Amino acid sequence: MNKFSSSIAVLVFSIVSLTAQNNADAQKVIDKLTTSIQTTAVKTNFELLITEKNAVNSQPVLGTFVMKANKFTLDVNETKAWFDGKTQWTYLRTDNEVTITEPTVDELAQINPMIILASFKVKSWVRFGKTKSANAILIELVPKNKKDDFTKIEVLLDKKSTTPKNIRIVSKNKSVTSLKMMNYRQIDNLPAETFTFNKNKYKNTLINDLR
Repeated sequence: MNKFSSSIAVLVFSIVSLTAQNNADAQKVIDKLTTSIQTTAVKTNFELLITEKNAVNSQPVLGTFVMKANKFTLDVNETKAWFDGKTQWTYLRTDNEVTITEPTVDELAQINPMIILASFKVKSWVRFGKTKSANAILIELVPKNKKDDFTKIEVLLDKKSTTPKNIRIVSKNKSVTSLKMMNYRQIDNLPAETFTFNKNKYKNTLINDLR
C-alpha cells in the first residue's frame, strides 16, 4: 500500500470510529432519558400538533400529562385520559362518558409520543442530528426495520439538563406528530390510582367498553 492509499485508509477509519463514538454518545443520552422516566414520574405542560401528509395542520392541542414508565395520565380541555400500560380510559367531561380501549403503538404515538421512546430505541439506529440552537441537542432514531410504522423520531433536548423539549415523529404515511414540552419536571409520591380510571370519582358515568 502506497503512502496515499495508507492516508486514505487512516482517514476513513478515523471517520468511521468518530461516527461510531458519536452514535454511542447519542445512545447514552436517550438511555438516560428513558431510564429516568422508568424510575421517576414526570409532569409537563405540552402542545401537540399533527400534520397530515397533505400539509394540513390540525389545531394545536394544549394540555398536561403525567408519566412514569409506560403509564400516563393526560388532561386536555374537555378530555382526560388514563393509560396503565395496557388499557386506556378516555373520559369526556361534556358527555360524562368514558371509553375503554387497548390502543395500538401508532395510536399511542399520536396521543403521547414520549410513551414509545423506550420500545423504539432498541430497534433503531440512534445518532445525533443537526440543530440550529446552540442550547439544544438533537437525537434521531431511525428504525432498522423498514416495515415499521415510523420512518424517524427526532428528540430535541436541552443541552445542559438533557430534559426533552420537543419530540417529532414522522410516520410512514407522511404524517408528522410534534410534541412540544414546557415546564418539564420530576414529581414524587404519586397515588397508586394515578394511571387508572376511578369510577367512584365519576358518578353516573356512561361506560363504553371497546376492548
